[in-house]
Amino acid sequence: MNRPEVRIVQNQEIETNQNPNIDNWEAEQLLRKYGYKPENSNTFQQPEQIEQPGMTFEEMIAQEENRRNQERMRMEQQMRGPKPVSFDGRNGYYSQTSYGTDSDSGFSFKIEVTSDMNIPKNY
Repeated sequence: MNRPEVRIVQNQEIETNQNPNIDNWEAEQLLRKYGYKPENSNTFQQPEQIEQPGMTFEEMIAQEENRRNQERMRMEQQMRGPKPVSFDGRNGYYSQTSYGTDSDSGFSFKIEVTSDMNIPKNY
């Protein structure tokens, strides 16, 4: 009976990256995984901006207009986006849109999946 032979090719090292590149989708999934529940489960909620001392009145008005425009755009996107048909979506829902082309016929198509369950990201 032969014993298995083990050779160490390279010493084990631990690398940590303090500033990882995480896209919005992945950040949202990590927050959900660890229990963060945003008000609207379909979009990543940005933290409120704290008023900085020394801002002029015009800067404060521009900041508030920017916040309102972002809120209006978010509501408009939600109203025009895919909506659930077979369940009540008032408690939040997940949606994913993908596009494809049939190589044989040349037809292009759009697939919208809307669910009350988390939709995994396709690779």
